[in-house]
Amino acid sequence: MMSDLHKRWFRLALLTELIDQSPCRLGRTAIMKLAFLLQTVKNVPLGYDFRLYTYGPFDGDVLNDLGQAETLQAVQSKMVSYSTGYGYEFSAGRERNEMKARAASDLAQYEGDINWALEEFAAKSASDLELLSTIVYADRDTLRQHQRRKAQELCRLVKEIKPRFSDEYIMQSIASLFDKRALLATDLPSPT
Repeated sequence: MMSDLHKRWFRLALLTELIDQSPCRLGRTAIMKLAFLLQTVKNVPLGYDFRLYTYGPFDGDVLNDLGQAETLQAVQSKMVSYSTGYGYEFSAGRERNEMKARAASDLAQYEGDINWALEEFAAKSASDLELLSTIVYADRDTLRQHQRRKAQELCRLVKEIKPRFSDEYIMQSIASLFDKRALLATDLPSPT
C-alpha cells in the first residue's frame, strides 16, 4: 500500500505521463475521465473518490493535482476557444521528466494500462468520454449492489442520467466498452 506522499507523487507523475504521451492535446474533461477509467477499469491505485456529476464521474482532487503539476512545471495549460465556450488544453512542461522520475517504478508497473487508456480513449471527444465514463460508473454501481444488468437496462439507466444521447448511441457505447472488457456487471444481449 502506498503512503499518502508516495500516492501523491504517483498521481502527479501519472497525470504528467498521460499528458506527455497522449497522441493529441488533452483537456480537463479528458484527463478526468482517463484517470477515472484507469482507476476503475484497470485498478490503478490513484485513490481518487469519483462521484457522478453533470459531466460524468468527477473528483476535484484530479483538478487540484493538475494545478500542482502545473505549478511544478511538469505540465502547462492554455485557454482555448470553442464554438460552445472555452476550455483548457494541457501539454508537457519543462519539468515533466523530473516529475515522472519521482514515480518511475510505479509508472513502469502501469505502463500497459496507461497505453491502453491513451490508445482507446485519448482521441475521444469530451462528450463521448462523458458518456463512456458514466456507463462504466453505472456498471460499477450495479456491481457494488451485487447485481447484474442486461445491456438494455443499463441503457435505460444511463439515458435517465444523460438524456441528450440516443438509445442507439448509448447501446453502441455499451457494446464498445463490453468489447474492451470494461464492464463487469452488464450482460450484452445475444445476437439475433
